[in-house]
Amino acid sequence: MKIQKMLNRAGRSGNGRARRGFSLLVTASTAVIMAGVLGLAFDCGRMFIIKNELQTFCDSAALASARNLDGTKTGVDLAHLTALHGPLGTSLPNAVNFDSKKITDVTDTYANTFTGTYYTYANATATATNTYRFVKVDTQLTIPLYFLGAVSGNPGSVVVSASATGGQLQQPALFNNGGLLPFSPAAHNPADRYHFGLIPGVRYTLKWGKHSASTDCPGDLGWSKANAFPAQRGYVDLGQGNGASGLRQAIEFGGFPNGIDPPTTVAAGDYVDAVPGNKAPSLTAITARSLQDPDQTSTTWEVYKAKLQQGVANGRRLVTVLIDDPDQSTPGGNGNYREIGFGEFLLDPAAVYETNDQSGNGSYCATYIGPANLSGGGTGGTSGTSVYKIVLFK
Repeated sequence: MKIQKMLNRAGRSGNGRARRGFSLLVTASTAVIMAGVLGLAFDCGRMFIIKNELQTFCDSAALASARNLDGTKTGVDLAHLTALHGPLGTSLPNAVNFDSKKITDVTDTYANTFTGTYYTYANATATATNTYRFVKVDTQLTIPLYFLGAVSGNPGSVVVSASATGGQLQQPALFNNGGLLPFSPAAHNPADRYHFGLIPGVRYTLKWGKHSASTDCPGDLGWSKANAFPAQRGYVDLGQGNGASGLRQAIEFGGFPNGIDPPTTVAAGDYVDAVPGNKAPSLTAITARSLQDPDQTSTTWEVYKAKLQQGVANGRRLVTVLIDDPDQSTPGGNGNYREIGFGEFLLDPAAVYETNDQSGNGSYCATYIGPANLSGGGTGGTSGTSVYKIVLFK
């Protein structure tokens, strides 16, 4: 009996030690598994965050770069700098991993159409002029794997990449979003539906002078049709009416056509009523509109777009207006203009308007940039009958 009790106690003691040993093994295995899961979560989480940061960089860089494409070599150069460093440029280049690592591995390519061939920066900048409207920004970053890399068979690092394409979308030829100023410069060559015979970089007449439709604008000096409509000054009614007050507000703040006041929309081919009279108070309006832009020194588009890139200019001196065919327009105080397209212009510094037209009876000039861009700036587009808008395509 005593021997049996001793054997029973020994068995129970052995089973306890076995159970304790098994529990230790399970706990150790679980700890290893949990550490692996935590390591997996840590590395995957870092990859996810950095992927999002890279994608944000590509999206913003592609959009900002596309804004610089204006059909010139300089435009491609500025787009390239924006693609490399991001919208804020070298003063605050984009970074990842909570801004601890600057993005340096960036490739930018350019195309005329979204689905077309994309050319390297070296090829895209080889000519003085171009028709690029799309820019693709690609980037990648190699990041270390702190936990997964310790597991046999896994690499010690992984490459995370991102890509985005920004471009200038050609909008339907129906304008009703309130982005026009109530001027209508005349086409020098109505058959040219790209620039309408206007030369980028040259100043043309927005508003004609009071006396026999005079002008001081170089692009219209000596033009045979400069005095075609002496009773008109170049104003059009986009819904603001014929009064000086409405015209002044439309020049200073835009807002027409607004889809409510007729004409609710404007498109190439439409006849738009002229606003008769000199409307001398418009001098105050165009001066105030120009002063909404802090850059009051740039007198050329090349200099101004560099100021835009630097953040010195804000784009308020850039305006979109209708372009009319003088051969199909109706003269007279109650006449109308046959509109054939749109154009983007750079207003003069305010002091130029004040100096040249102290009485409000002179002409107002603005520098022709090219086809209209609703996002402000030039465009690589080749259709003056439409307007363009910068969007993220991919």
